[in-house]
Order: sequence, then structure tokens, then C-alpha cells
Amino acid sequence: MSQAVNKGTYLLFMPKEEQIFFRYFHLISAAILLAVVFLRIFASGTNAEDALVFGIGLVLSMYLLGAVYGKRFAQSIILDFDTSTARFCFPDKRGVLERHFQDIRKINFGFYLTFVMDDMRIMIKRPRNKKEVFQTLQDISQVDPGIFKGF
Repeated sequence: MSQAVNKGTYLLFMPKEEQIFFRYFHLISAAILLAVVFLRIFASGTNAEDALVFGIGLVLSMYLLGAVYGKRFAQSIILDFDTSTARFCFPDKRGVLERHFQDIRKINFGFYLTFVMDDMRIMIKRPRNKKEVFQTLQDISQVDPGIFKGF
């Protein structure tokens, strides 16, 4: 989930299971909808219309959350300390977005790392080596430790 590539570069990346989830998000949502509808029909004995309305209500709320927040997640982030830039790599048409360290206002260090800039927020899964990543990120911008105040 993170590694030092060379002396001046640090790489943060999403785990494979989360990359798969975001890549096949639409297909997973449709499969969950069908599973909820069939379970409601066969397990609890509701009619098809009620099961479909319940399934759409349940899955649509999860789908909207995923659609709104899914655009914030980067597949990988390359921190280049030699040029003082961060490259955010997205799996969709946005491709690679490069920003200077001074453009990053702060970094929220929660269960996900959130890079806060004036025009956007970019998130990535917080790696296991929390202390090393926290110290590395302090060289870039102000880091809000959130619930990890012991660093």
C-alpha cells in the first residue's frame, strides 16, 4: 500500500480489492440489487413489486454514495520530493493530475488519507505503516492526525 521507490519518491496505492470494487462498481450494484430482490421474494415471501421497491431503495442509496465519493479516490499517488510534486493517478478519463506540494492545504490522516486542495479532495487508503507515512506526509503539508493523535 506504500513504498519508497527511490530516494526522492514515495508511492501510495489502493489495495487490489478496492481497485476491483471501483472498477466494477456498476456491475456489483446490479448484482446486489438482484440478490436483495430474490432474497426478499424467496426468503420472506414478499411479492415481486414490494421486493423490487425495497431493493431499489436500498441499493440506490448505496449507489449514490459510491457514485459521489468514488470520484474522489485515486488509484495511486506518487510523491516526488525532488520536484516537490504529487501525481494523482486515476483509473478513469482524468488520467494523471500533478500538483505542487504548496497547492495541498492539508492532509487528513484518518482511515483514508485525504489530500485537501482548494478545488478538490483526493482520497486513498491509509497504509499499514502509519508512523512512517505520517512522518513522510509532514514534509509535504500540514497533517491532521484525526484519531491517531499519538504520532
